[in-house]
Amino acid sequence: MLFAILTFMIYNFSCSTNHDYFPNKRNVLTSDFNQYDNFFPIATLDLLSKGIKDKIHVMYVSLDPSIDHKKPFPGNDYIDVFSFKISDEGKLLPTFDKSVLAISKDFKEYFVKDQEKYSKTKQENRASSLIDLTDEPEWWQDDAAPVNSKDKPMRFICQVDMNEFSNDDCRLFIFYDEVDRVIKYIYQRD
Repeated sequence: MLFAILTFMIYNFSCSTNHDYFPNKRNVLTSDFNQYDNFFPIATLDLLSKGIKDKIHVMYVSLDPSIDHKKPFPGNDYIDVFSFKISDEGKLLPTFDKSVLAISKDFKEYFVKDQEKYSKTKQENRASSLIDLTDEPEWWQDDAAPVNSKDKPMRFICQVDMNEFSNDDCRLFIFYDEVDRVIKYIYQRD
């Protein structure tokens, strides 16, 4: 019996996490971006036990689909697939231009509803049960697993059904690359 209790305690201690749910934007984004209302931080995941040294920031990013988003995104990124560099301080620096964060008059009502739903979920403190740290992504559409700058697969971190945090009925997939120190966000809609 004592062995079973000790085994249980060691297992739980070794699997315990230091995740931070609903972190302050100032702790997630670089100072150039943390004043924008488009970012809704959900969690900062500490995955050192899985060999990941960087903290992984999970957040919903509300972008107005009516804005021309082709130019402000680098490479193959666009409104539903975009990247963040991880700064030396461990904060996220979007690779896209700030113009992506514009909110048109037509989108404002939808944006306010996103803010309200996020605030409600934050008050209920339900993030831990809504982040799925599964081993493999459960794609809603085609497999969209990204590769890094060396054409190697990025590491899958988690998936989140965003309808609990926003009015956007989508699933967010987060990938990480230790070599480039990049986090890739991929949204798919059912």
